[in-house]
Amino acid sequence: MTRLLILYLLLRDGDLHGYEIMKKIRRETKGAVSPSPGNIYPALRELASKGLVSVSVDEMGRKIYSLTERGREVAMLKKGFVEEILRNNPPEVIEILEEIHTLITRIMASWKNMDEASKKAFIEDLRRLKKRLEVGVSVGS
Repeated sequence: MTRLLILYLLLRDGDLHGYEIMKKIRRETKGAVSPSPGNIYPALRELASKGLVSVSVDEMGRKIYSLTERGREVAMLKKGFVEEILRNNPPEVIEILEEIHTLITRIMASWKNMDEASKKAFIEDLRRLKKRLEVGVSVGS
């Protein structure tokens, strides 16, 4: 979720330095996501390594992050999703989504090291979870 918020903020607000991004994420999520330098800067490095953001240095020596053309395309695709989350979900939902996103990122990073049985079991678990969430959404509608 943090990475999506970074892309969204860079799309909406233009070039930003890391501290500004941390403050804006905290404010936009009403404190539900409160990134520290220990997680915001690795996320920014990852986005840069994927070609989604570029980095420059301002006159004060701060790193300034900007969307690349590819980053702008991704941010535009996810803009509505992020705005919907920020507009309609209480902070505790945003916090849980952040935790789920972190977990999925860790799982996908270790995917290549998982045996086939573990991969198959994980996919089945995701399908069951998706069905449970869909049932919950239809009950709440």
